[in-house]
Amino acid sequence: MSNQEEKNKAIDELLHNMPKFTDNRSKDEVYNRVKLEMDSSDLNKVIRNNKWFSKWMPLLVSVASVLLLTFLISSYLGTSSEKSAIQQQATDKSDILRTLDVAPASEVETTEGGMEAKEDAAIENSNDVVNSLAVESELVPVQAFNNARTVYEDDLNDGIPFHFSVTEGAEAYPITIIIPKDKINEDFTDGLPNSLQLYEKYASTIDESALGFEEYLPLQGNLVSDGDTLQHYLPKGHGYDAASATSGVYTDTIRHIFTDFSFLERLSEDGTAINWDQVGVIGKKELASGNKERMYFKHTMNSGLTFLVPKDAKFENAFKDMPKSANDLYTTVVPKDVSYEVSEEGNTVVITFDEALDLATLEYEDSILMIEAFTLTAASFDKTVRLENVVQKQWDRFDLTATLPIPIGPNGYMMNH
Repeated sequence: MSNQEEKNKAIDELLHNMPKFTDNRSKDEVYNRVKLEMDSSDLNKVIRNNKWFSKWMPLLVSVASVLLLTFLISSYLGTSSEKSAIQQQATDKSDILRTLDVAPASEVETTEGGMEAKEDAAIENSNDVVNSLAVESELVPVQAFNNARTVYEDDLNDGIPFHFSVTEGAEAYPITIIIPKDKINEDFTDGLPNSLQLYEKYASTIDESALGFEEYLPLQGNLVSDGDTLQHYLPKGHGYDAASATSGVYTDTIRHIFTDFSFLERLSEDGTAINWDQVGVIGKKELASGNKERMYFKHTMNSGLTFLVPKDAKFENAFKDMPKSANDLYTTVVPKDVSYEVSEEGNTVVITFDEALDLATLEYEDSILMIEAFTLTAASFDKTVRLENVVQKQWDRFDLTATLPIPIGPNGYMMNH
């Protein structure tokens, strides 16, 4: 017998002599036992995991907090740097435009390079679709001056008149804001400002809604002076040409404010002539001053104040047509049953009432509005006016024995300092 056979025989004997194992448990008992062991194993794993998290969680939270804080500080510093850069860029652009605005036309037109630099600066600034002055500005209190009466020279007290415009409905109305001398000296250290400089400084500080009007100013785009021409670089979608009414408000607003410019040039952002809807491409146009060649009517505003409002007129018809209302909104300043003849003495318009006019028989406000409207209409034609055949020699501020004072502008307001 070989060795291998002897080994196999020994193994068989050992197996034969081993005790027999028996399991009398049912299948359900075996299943429940196995399930219990498995559930116990899962629970121990969870407990071990929880112990690990309990041990290391504080450290993880601390690390995460440090990382988060580092990220927030970096973001804040980056945002602050970006804002500072943007603000510096805006300041630089504003300085460029202001330099252009106050430079004499002869300096601007000295070289072709100077003109190109000016146009480039204006176009660069017109990239913003928002208003050129739509930045946060501290509002300056403005209130009606003497019930929005007409402003005359002795009302200024060395202050400066700021011709402004307010909007109600589909109409723009002129107002005259008196800016105190000390405020002008504080805000303009290089000399007296022109209309564009006044507009740039104060337009965004006037709360139109607080005065009872619609928010309309500042205008969209950028305004640049070129000698006696006001250039307006307009963004796409400005909406001023959407309809005849919106176009009229835009034009009248420009006329009311920028009284010392002779021409208006509306341009696209790239400096080319603009395509005005319903009109077509328009170039430089003569800018009729809002104070020139006008006749005046009265209109009660929503605020309750009565304004003197201008309408275009020819000199030969202006005073003759004033006793007639322009429409239902703009009514005559001449009381009923008052009539007069108009003549000229040199540069003075003489209004002679057909019957001796006793101003005391009129409503006080009506008498004042009539006299002020006469002076405003005459001044718009560069003339003065004198009243004849009036019972009173003095009425309110007016010396009726002499030529009436030349007005500065209608509908007075005062800017507080």
